Amino acid sequence: MIDPNRSRRRFLAVSIALLLPLTAGVLVHAARTDEKEPGGDALYKYLAIFSETLNLVRQNYVETTDPGTLLAGAMEGSTDALDPYSIFLPATVTAAEEAAVVPGARHAGLLLLKDRGVAFAAAVEKGSAAATAGVEAGDIVSRVAGRPTRQMPLWAINHELADALTRATGATPASVEVEIVRAGETKTIHVDAAPAAPPTASVQEASGFPLLAVARLDAAATAPARGLVQGLESTGKKKLIVDLRGLAGGDPEAAAAVAALFARGDLGALREKGKEKPLRNLASEAAPAYTGELVVLVDPYTAGAAELLAAMLQKSANAKLVGTPSFGWAGERSRLELSNGERLLLTTSYWSATGGEPISKSLTPDLLVDDDGRRFEDRDRPLSELILERAVKYLSGEDEIVEKKAA
Repeated sequence: MIDPNRSRRRFLAVSIALLLPLTAGVLVHAARTDEKEPGGDALYKYLAIFSETLNLVRQNYVETTDPGTLLAGAMEGSTDALDPYSIFLPATVTAAEEAAVVPGARHAGLLLLKDRGVAFAAAVEKGSAAATAGVEAGDIVSRVAGRPTRQMPLWAINHELADALTRATGATPASVEVEIVRAGETKTIHVDAAPAAPPTASVQEASGFPLLAVARLDAAATAPARGLVQGLESTGKKKLIVDLRGLAGGDPEAAAAVAALFARGDLGALREKGKEKPLRNLASEAAPAYTGELVVLVDPYTAGAAELLAAMLQKSANAKLVGTPSFGWAGERSRLELSNGERLLLTTSYWSATGGEPISKSLTPDLLVDDDGRRFEDRDRPLSELILERAVKYLSGEDEIVEKKAA
């Protein structure tokens, strides 16, 4: 017997597939099209198609649908289509909860983002509960607390993790079950969320060269970093590796404070689209604490303020970037209130280093280290090892910088 609901379910899948991109088109593409069509007809065309699609879904879906639910899903899909840091928040998310659920929030050392509906670990702090549990940057997070993340907006995923951290008291952690997918393999782990001290900067040795590992970019991190850098200058070491791999988020002011340890003068600026005058400027008049040669390590999980720091060091301190292209977002969001209590947090401006482009796309390293350039004998080595090895070779004079654009 033919399932009478089969065609309706198939229609629903097609309708939803149309619904989300069309809404994104209303917010993004139509605005761009209006630049070419001054009459504004493009905007109304997309709105009409969206309205028609919404009505068809309501009329033909196998069960009665709530228009509010459909519209909320469409808004979530629209912001997801813009960039991983833009988000739609329903009225049920209170102002007090907002900071814990928006993109960039960390829970148990884990920073989650969503891209095209897929939740992934954008950063995992070293020594954190998430790192101890085995989560790695780049892992797809398919389930949290038994719920499939594909069906959850990012704020709801972060809400689950925030709740677990709230339940943790003293030495008693609260465990959260997380299902991750890595290299095609699925694994279920338990993250023991518990209050922990944030990581701090440290200096290590890498084949005879000092390596400054920047663990966080916030106000509390700048003083320890300054002390470490001043100590290196006093020892007379004139070649330094600055490690920004896996460092996402943070405060641009803190990034500028770290950059000021190596450069002075104008460092960066925040600009809105189409406006010449910067919203904010970053600069330093103090003498640098370190005057040696710099190499900066970056990878796909270097994001936000860390990308700004990398760009400032490249432009103002003549540092060489070594690694893979960075994440590609160092922006600021505006909070837009809707009449029904819902909110949109949209990227409205981007940071740039002095003389550089807005960081709305990946930074291209001066020395690119990627899978395409692997030697056969290095096929099983982690890319992070190869990035560090290439930096050491460059500082040792064994390797030359080549201009190689990312594909």
